[in-house]
Amino acid sequence: MLALTRSLWQNRRLLRDFVRRDLKARYVGSSMGFFWSVIFPIVNLAVYMFVFRLILKMRFSDSASPGDVAIWMLAGITVWAAFAETVSRTTNTLVENTNLIQKVVFPSEVLPAYLCISSLINMLIGLPIVLLGVWWFAYGPGSNFETETASLALQAAESRPRDQTLGFGAPMLLLPVLMALQALLTVGLGYLLSTLNVFLRDTYHLVGVFITVWMFATPIFYPERMVRWDYKPALDRFEPGQYAWILDVNPMHWLIKSYRDVLIFADWPDPLMLGKFALVALAVFALGTSFFQAQKARFPDLL
Repeated sequence: MLALTRSLWQNRRLLRDFVRRDLKARYVGSSMGFFWSVIFPIVNLAVYMFVFRLILKMRFSDSASPGDVAIWMLAGITVWAAFAETVSRTTNTLVENTNLIQKVVFPSEVLPAYLCISSLINMLIGLPIVLLGVWWFAYGPGSNFETETASLALQAAESRPRDQTLGFGAPMLLLPVLMALQALLTVGLGYLLSTLNVFLRDTYHLVGVFITVWMFATPIFYPERMVRWDYKPALDRFEPGQYAWILDVNPMHWLIKSYRDVLIFADWPDPLMLGKFALVALAVFALGTSFFQAQKARFPDLL
C-alpha cells in the first residue's frame, strides 16, 4: 500500500495530466461543456421522482412536499453517481489501456486513481445545485416548509423521530474528509476489481449488475425508515425491520447519510457510522492496493 501511494506521488504530474485529459474528453465537442455535470443529476432526479412519487405513490412523511424530497434525493444521487461511475470505469481500465500497460515504464497504478479523481471533481461541479436547493428551502422564498427527511430517520433508542432542519453550518468543514474517505473506498475497489478483470473478463459485467443491486439496497430514493422500522398497529410502536441488517452492512448508506447530514442539515454525522465507514474504506484500500501490486508484474503477459 505504501509503495503504491509513493508511486502515485512520484507520478503526480502524469496523474494530473490524465485527470485534465479525462475532464476535457468527457464533453468534447459539447456546446454546454461541464454544465452537463449539473444536468445529469437533475434529469435522474426527475425520473426517479416520477417513478417513486407519482407512479408508485411512495410516502415519505405526512408533511413531505416534492421540494423536500427532491433535495434529499438529489444529494444521494450526486454522491452515488460519482461512486458508481468510478467503480464501473476503473474495473475495465486496465483492459482498455493495454497498449499503455505493455510499455514497461508506464505506471499502471495511475489509471484507477485518475478516474477516481476525475469523478470526484465532476461530483464537485454538481454539489452547488444541492447547496442552492438547501439555500432556497432554508433561507430563500421556499423556506416556509418543514423538512421531512431526518424526521424519517427514527432512532433505535427513541420512539419518536429526531428533528433536523435544512441549513448551512460548521459541519460542512467535514466535506473534504468525506470526499477523502470516498476516494479511499472507490480507489481500493478500483484496484481490486480492475485486477480481477484482467484474470476474469466477466468481472466487468458482474460489477454492472452488482452496482444496480447495491443502488437499490441504499436509501437514495426511499426513506431509511422503510427498511429500518416496521410499525406494529397492535402495539402502536415501531420495531426493527427484518431487513434492517442491509443498512447495517452497507458502507454507501453510511457515506450518503453522512453527506446528507453535512450538506443539507448542517448536522454532524454519526461518529460511529463515520468511523465504521473509515475503517471499511481503509481496509478496502489496503486490500485492493496489495492485490494490485502483487499481480502488477503479470499484467503485460495477461493482457
